[in-house]
Amino acid sequence: MSKSKEKVEEADRAVRDLGKKMCGYVPNTLDHIREHNPDLAILIKDMDKIVVNDGALDRKTKRLIALACVAVRMCEDCIYPQAKMAKNYGATKEEIVEALQIAVLTGGVPTWSVAKKGISKLFDEWE
Repeated sequence: MSKSKEKVEEADRAVRDLGKKMCGYVPNTLDHIREHNPDLAILIKDMDKIVVNDGALDRKTKRLIALACVAVRMCEDCIYPQAKMAKNYGATKEEIVEALQIAVLTGGVPTWSVAKKGISKLFDEWE
């Protein structure tokens, strides 16, 4: 087996494992990274251990923090995946909205503009 084929298979396993830890959900961006940059997918799995496992903070709280962070960083494509994972880990609509309120407080009203599409999509699915 060629080294690149081994790397692709390792990346496939990494993303599959992450998907299991994220309650069966794999964000489109992570799937794209797996396909086009297998080394980065493997690295993300290694780094993501802190977020997908409970520690001093439970993983739901970590995802709510991550949601606020990506909103402040103005990453529109990141909102839905972070909010979806927070929901998968037990976050309520109220907790998700409150995390975004913190983002607005620290990052300004444009963070809500960045978040509105992803949150609306998640809340529509929720119903």
